[in-house]
Amino acid sequence: MASGSVTSTTASAAGGVAAKAAGLALAVTCGAQFMVIIDDTVVSMALPTIRTTLDFDRASLAWVVDAYMLLFGGFLVLGGRCADLFGRRRVFLTGLGVFTVASGACGLATSPDMLIVARGAQGFGAALLSPAALSILITVFTEAKERRKALGIWGGLTGISGVSGVLLGGVITDVINWRAVFFINIPVGVLLFVLTLRPALADRTDEGLGKRPATDGAGAVLITGALLLLVYTVISTNHRPWGSAATLGGLIGSAVLLTAFVIREQRASEPLIRLGILADRQVGTANMIMLLAASGLYGIFFFLTQYMQNLQHWSPLHAGLSWAPFGVTMAAFSGIAIQLLPKVGSRILCLLGLGLATTGLGLLLGSPAKASYASDLLPTLLLCAAGYGLAMVPLVVAAVSGVPKADSGAASGVLNTGQQIGGAIGLAVLATLASNRLNDEIASGAAVPAALLRSFHSAFLVGTVLTGCAALLSLILPALRTEFDPETASGV
Repeated sequence: MASGSVTSTTASAAGGVAAKAAGLALAVTCGAQFMVIIDDTVVSMALPTIRTTLDFDRASLAWVVDAYMLLFGGFLVLGGRCADLFGRRRVFLTGLGVFTVASGACGLATSPDMLIVARGAQGFGAALLSPAALSILITVFTEAKERRKALGIWGGLTGISGVSGVLLGGVITDVINWRAVFFINIPVGVLLFVLTLRPALADRTDEGLGKRPATDGAGAVLITGALLLLVYTVISTNHRPWGSAATLGGLIGSAVLLTAFVIREQRASEPLIRLGILADRQVGTANMIMLLAASGLYGIFFFLTQYMQNLQHWSPLHAGLSWAPFGVTMAAFSGIAIQLLPKVGSRILCLLGLGLATTGLGLLLGSPAKASYASDLLPTLLLCAAGYGLAMVPLVVAAVSGVPKADSGAASGVLNTGQQIGGAIGLAVLATLASNRLNDEIASGAAVPAALLRSFHSAFLVGTVLTGCAALLSLILPALRTEFDPETASGV
């Protein structure tokens, strides 16, 4: 009897420690992801003020956004593999430290070059931080139902964080100043750093790592070089033609490096990415859908915000607040997706969600020069928010479920890379087409407001097509309902 009592007490204590670790892991990792994704969009409302304060020219101002996306997207896969090899918590803390210090440097910047370099450092820190965070989440939550909820919350943060960045950027820039947009990361980063050092997380985050073999250095160099060159080349099309020798050379060079990486990984004893992960239909399709969806989402964030400020002449505060219904609606539908996933499956949720988003974006094709928020913009925001809220949860679950625990960091790195690369490519393509349309309209004698509206419509059209393609691709996504054995799901 006494022995049974001791056993029960011990089990209860162990369960309490596990629950504490799980709650702490969820708070820390989601807080870090929220901060990382926010910095993709938070500066958009502050760019006009930054340009005036630091004396940017129009061409170089784009690098305030581009430098972050370039380093974030370029180093994500390497960051994910480092989490698997050197310890998830260690890499998480390293990335968090780099990101927080770089945020302070951004806020203290006194010249364009200083701000651009600091933004690049932020992106590098985010590339270490984000995949390590998701890998920690997968490791700590081993029970199927709880893991589904945790991944659902994580997936819902993707769009919510992006729109929160737009909202906060407008409010902070108008109420305080543009430097506070970066300084706000410092207390958050310090708090997350301290919480991550808590003993409750120490024994859980690096579970299953075992003896860590040396990473594939050559593979790391090849894939990082390929992604950096690809993102740099595509982003640079904001400033030079797609058909230029530099653009074509960059694309060819990236393809050569990527091919060399694939060959290297097939022969390496300890590959950076086990290519079998992407060969899986579920994982590969989910990553491709994420890339296409992010291409449309990031581009529309940018251009709809420009439409509000440059054509409607709204202040940063007004434009930022107008995105509030998007964030609230997306949060609500992310919660709905968590509940529906085991009942209707990932395929239906993605198809329905991305179909709604495509419909919402399509409404922008009729947006007038002088818009009514209630009738012209709010329907788009609500439809897109509901759609992305429904789609992001099953995408995240599909991209990481069934992946061996030892490769969870690499899998999350690939997923985040698809999101960042997709966003960078989408923004660059939309920006190039919109810029060309604007120049053509002005050259033909159109008034600037009319030319600007038509250029925005060109961007809205491409964003709608990209999102529609993501919706169609959902038809071949397996109907994952996540009613699976958690041991099988984690690959152990």
